[in-house]
Amino acid sequence: MFKPAYYSRILKTLIVLEICMVALIARLFLVQYVQRESHLVNLWITNPKAQVKRGKIVDRHRNVFAIHQDLVSVVADPKVMKKTPHEVAGKLAPLLKTSASKLLPELRKKDKEYVVLARNLDYSLLKELRGITKDIYGLDYEVGGKRQYPRDELGCHIVGYTDFQSRGIEGIEHQHNSHLSPKILVSKPDASDADDSASAISHLRPDPAAYGHNVVLTIDESIQYIAEKELIAGCKKWRALSGSVIVMHSKSGEILAMANYPNYDPNQYSRSQELSKRNLSIWAQYEPGSVFKIVTAAAAINENIMTADSEVYCEMGKFRLPNGHVINDIKPNAWLTLTEVIQKSSNIGILKIASRLGKERLEDYTRRFGFGQKTGIDLPFEQDGSLRGFRKWDGYSMATVPFGQGISGTAIQMLNAMNAIATGGMLLQPYVTQQILDKDGRQLKRFHLTKMRRVISPETAEIITDMLVKVTELGGGFHARVGGYRVAGKTGTAQKAEKGRGYVDGKVITSFAGFLPAEDPLISIIVVVDEPAGAPLSSRVAAPIFREIANPVMRYLTQKDLFAQRNTNGYDTN
Repeated sequence: MFKPAYYSRILKTLIVLEICMVALIARLFLVQYVQRESHLVNLWITNPKAQVKRGKIVDRHRNVFAIHQDLVSVVADPKVMKKTPHEVAGKLAPLLKTSASKLLPELRKKDKEYVVLARNLDYSLLKELRGITKDIYGLDYEVGGKRQYPRDELGCHIVGYTDFQSRGIEGIEHQHNSHLSPKILVSKPDASDADDSASAISHLRPDPAAYGHNVVLTIDESIQYIAEKELIAGCKKWRALSGSVIVMHSKSGEILAMANYPNYDPNQYSRSQELSKRNLSIWAQYEPGSVFKIVTAAAAINENIMTADSEVYCEMGKFRLPNGHVINDIKPNAWLTLTEVIQKSSNIGILKIASRLGKERLEDYTRRFGFGQKTGIDLPFEQDGSLRGFRKWDGYSMATVPFGQGISGTAIQMLNAMNAIATGGMLLQPYVTQQILDKDGRQLKRFHLTKMRRVISPETAEIITDMLVKVTELGGGFHARVGGYRVAGKTGTAQKAEKGRGYVDGKVITSFAGFLPAEDPLISIIVVVDEPAGAPLSSRVAAPIFREIANPVMRYLTQKDLFAQRNTNGYDTN
């Protein structure tokens, strides 16, 4: 007779076996029905014949600036080929427009499982390649994609670039990477295909939402061309290190053009110099110089400290500070009104006005106008600028900050500050994206005017505008005048500082920022030129470039009637 302990062990063994059997069945079910779908999806995702296209980037008129181009490559596995290398080469050579002898070395590599016979062929060859590869075991094709930039250098810093994995690394390509190349979604295989893996894989297709969305920019190709052409010409004329131009729709903050020198061709990205790849308009920080005087003047008027006709004594062009530093004006002046201080760009006059404001109020208005913080433009790698002069605040910075030294900003910050005058005192958020569309043209997202804050009263803005008109009619901005329009603007020539050396003789950054028509602003423009040879004044360098851009742009906008002036929230072209 068996002992009870023996039966107990048998029972335990049977229970363990039963549990193992249940676990094995559960595992088989998991692999067969649950994980199988995920596995098939992965097969589709890694299948080079089923890549999702990246969306297009177009300007406001739908002119294409970036597009995905399908390409085909021919590959082979010489190890498993049944046909001879001569037979295969003879079939492929006519289609690939090459000689059979050039294909033979790769086809003869019997120790290789993967060789590339031709790369990046035109997609139109796909049908013929399919006919050849289906009859030759071991021969195959791969469908890939390459980003193309049909406008070459035009708009390069706005559009940006993608890396070899089709990920955006600069510009709009980076900013809207998730829209241009969304995550892959797939439709589920039919239940009838549950036992047929090949059939199930054939049903895996990208969901329509997985196709890249198209990005429509606020940029206008014609205005972008004008801006780049004139900036490059001006920088070459003055043998400048670099330069930037931005053209903005005054009433909405839409960027119509953003140009930088030097530029580059995204189709030749790896061959381009690093400096040329930088979007200097939002990245390069510089001391704005006398253009910043609009902030000091606006603060004094808005705080009722001075009027346009209030006078200050300008020391006949030389003013010694208590610490021994001497502040100079270009020309000697005695008594000047605030209007004349701006018109003649008197450093001495503006620092005396700032002394009545005091540090706290001047810093407050500097921040109100957007300095020391990003504008929020929808482009990557924007810089904040620096308000170090306020942090250091001593006798020297107290004298120099009011005319734009001791602080730094970007071209987009300075233009946005000037545009706050054009809008009647409202600071707007600049933007370059108009809308996001799906592959069928349906709108997914629309971008609109964004009012950041009121900086000064409309009355103050009107007074400053009149001052800026006098700059172009009677002052140093004479060369920025545009026939048929009143231009409001300000020149700026700032000494250039270098680390460890301070301000360097013979090196300046010249700029001109303004808007027109002064009475009902349509466009605001800034021109910045870094290190023009001979350190000339901005009235000779930046102001003429402003004119050469503003003149044709105003003619273009008038002829095309692109702006609906009654609509202060922007405008549409369709």
